[in-house]
Amino acid sequence: MSKGKVLRDWMGELSWKQQSAILSSLRGPDNFYSPNLKKISRWMRRITQNDADASSSYMEEGGLPSIEELKRDIEFCSVHYLSHLIQGLEVVGYKHLDSKVAGIAMKCYEGLVHQVLHLNPETKKQLEYRLRDLD
Repeated sequence: MSKGKVLRDWMGELSWKQQSAILSSLRGPDNFYSPNLKKISRWMRRITQNDADASSSYMEEGGLPSIEELKRDIEFCSVHYLSHLIQGLEVVGYKHLDSKVAGIAMKCYEGLVHQVLHLNPETKKQLEYRLRDLD
């Protein structure tokens, strides 16, 4: 393994607040078994970090669960955890350089916001204003 940065290069193009939102979304909830949420955490880690140990399951490959599958896990998680997860997905959805990755994140973000929380998603302009760096 070569020395270098843990975070992938595209992360450095984000505001610090956007980077912080993503980093806060990388852990799963610790207080209950949540295999579907764990799949999202692993996917988020794969697209934001370089893998320091390919022999572990920290960034294990796999597809994302459906919103219906997520609803079962989300029923037991805190709003605090869910807000971090949603914000991380939103930043990836609007800002990832690979349109396929961005589309996957946006679909998950919009599904959670619409179908689980029954809210309207933010626009890209609203996200950029809310998570802008203040001098």
